[in-house]
Amino acid sequence: MDQKIVFGSIGSIVKYLGILMIVPLGVAIWYGGRPVHISPFIIKTWLIPLAITTIFGVILERKVGVREGVIKRREGFAIVALGWLAVAYFGSLPYIFSATLGPIDAFFESMSGFTTTGSTVMLNLGDVDLSILLWRSFTQWIGGMGVILLFIAVLPTFGIAGSQLFDREFPGPMAERIRPRVQVTARMLWSIYVVLTVAEVVALFYAAKMPLYDSLCTAFSTMPTGGFSPHPENIAGYLNPIAELIIVVFMFLAGMNFVLHYSLLRNPRKIIANKEFQVYCFLLLTAISIITADLYIHKFASIQEAFRYGGFQAVSVMTTTGFTTADFNLWSPLSQIILLSLMFIGGCGGSTGGSIKVIRIYVLLKYIGLRIRHILYPHAVFVLKLGKKPISDDILQGITAFVFSYFLIFAVCSIAMTAIGFDMISAVSSVAATLGNVGPGFGIVAANYASVPAIGKIILSFCMWLGRLELFTVLVLLTPAFWKG
Repeated sequence: MDQKIVFGSIGSIVKYLGILMIVPLGVAIWYGGRPVHISPFIIKTWLIPLAITTIFGVILERKVGVREGVIKRREGFAIVALGWLAVAYFGSLPYIFSATLGPIDAFFESMSGFTTTGSTVMLNLGDVDLSILLWRSFTQWIGGMGVILLFIAVLPTFGIAGSQLFDREFPGPMAERIRPRVQVTARMLWSIYVVLTVAEVVALFYAAKMPLYDSLCTAFSTMPTGGFSPHPENIAGYLNPIAELIIVVFMFLAGMNFVLHYSLLRNPRKIIANKEFQVYCFLLLTAISIITADLYIHKFASIQEAFRYGGFQAVSVMTTTGFTTADFNLWSPLSQIILLSLMFIGGCGGSTGGSIKVIRIYVLLKYIGLRIRHILYPHAVFVLKLGKKPISDDILQGITAFVFSYFLIFAVCSIAMTAIGFDMISAVSSVAATLGNVGPGFGIVAANYASVPAIGKIILSFCMWLGRLELFTVLVLLTPAFWKG
């Protein structure tokens, strides 16, 4: 493995992350009072972290490593996995330097942001500076379409050999491309992402009459299916049904495969015919129907209220956004188990959503049906297909290995969380929520993760990192064979 290419590439990522800190810096200056002045808070919270991050990135890029060269398979794994760790670490500096959070809490919050998990350790959001809250949402927006994918789209060096990076980061069992060239695909995906984000900001600001700042933060967290909200009571605090409807629409869009959004412009029928999209809609509608009926029977007096809160929460959890309009920790066991199940399913492959993904669930269900038919007709030849396309054994094996590994990691980490004193519901849901990049769980992690011990936050941060990079990009780094080669 060429370590210079790895360090040089990570240096470039860190350098440009520092430059992106200009966005919250501008917000801090804008809301800092008139006339515009650079306060001690701005210096320690933004200027110092910006300088540290940018200078460290430049040193790593130019003095320790070089970006020139061929990014091979091993280098691709290392750049993506270690790059995300570096981004989470340096992204935590504003929390630390502003004295908003301690080091472990800051890393947890930063990892939760970039991985679009939305699990938070922050309390009393009303007392937190607006620039810090914007940074939380902005980190989710950066991580939603992919930190590495952003630099593939922008930087020529990454574009030349970006295929290894694209395949390591793009969510789903099959890294689909809009165009043969990786850099063109990355730019088109990011363009769609930006357009949808702007559309949501406009809708929230003009149609829902939300303040511009809240509209920006909410859109920055909706499209990446993140779930951070600047309001202390999350989306519920706005008491705005129109805003909730707009957010539901954009959460649904964010949970779709972004390649399908491109198809909408060229061939809309392709979306309707897409099997994964059909299953995605079916599962969502089924979950919404069951939860709505259950809430109407046990909690709300009107079917409209039950549908409003049940529908929002079902879409939020399945797309792994994690926004909340109600305390579902108080709902009946039936609604809770449906939501917990949705945490494991997640959005479509190629979406900004996390968890196992609808495409894997669908393929495995078809494979189970095929095995049953093979038992009945042992001499017949069956071909597993996705729509009209056959699924290769390599993809099927990859999906099977992923799902098995996912539940194995889930079981091990859940046991670890119970070992540090969590009750079973809190342990299971905290791991499911972080591994699936969902955010809120049940029990003591229903509202926030502030009460989780330090070792628990480290375990859950590891789960977020694993889940966002689809397990194997991280797991391969933990094998001795990777470093011996």
